[in-house]
Amino acid sequence: MQQQTQHTLETAVQENSHSVYGLSAQMIQLEVVQGSVAQLLNKLDEITDKGWHKDSGMAYMSILQIQDTVRLIDMAFNPLFKEMEQEVDTLNIHAQELFDTVINSESEQSGKTTNKLDINSKVGWNAFAMEGNIKTFTKEFGREPDSFEEVLTYITETVAKVVDKSEGNKKADALTSTQENIAN
Repeated sequence: MQQQTQHTLETAVQENSHSVYGLSAQMIQLEVVQGSVAQLLNKLDEITDKGWHKDSGMAYMSILQIQDTVRLIDMAFNPLFKEMEQEVDTLNIHAQELFDTVINSESEQSGKTTNKLDINSKVGWNAFAMEGNIKTFTKEFGREPDSFEEVLTYITETVAKVVDKSEGNKKADALTSTQENIAN
């Protein structure tokens, strides 16, 4: 039974690692799409600042350029979204398997000697992190999670908030640096 549980954990962790790697690559693609959107916004600002929207010839040329850019963004975004959606679905399936395995394993072994995983190994560290995530969720909400997907959603939202805050700090630092450079 322990070997089967260990195998299930190893398989789910490896598949999750693969899915996370795929999502990381897709995040890079999203950054490219985001860069295209930023360029498009800059182009729109340029059109407005130069008054091209008032000149029908320039407005027509600008619309054609914007139309091409929007089509490219759409062509990149839609398949990327579908791929990411599939990766997230896969992660949720494996997360549920991990949750079921860990929770069932804990309840079955509550009176028995527990098999400690080596936290220096990849599997052991991931299991340790998963256990910590569940404990954090329980402390935050005062109840056991209904599924590991619920824990994963909570952790993902928490990380997103931290990253957004970090990005905001970077933008503020960049603005300050730019203003300091202009002053000098």
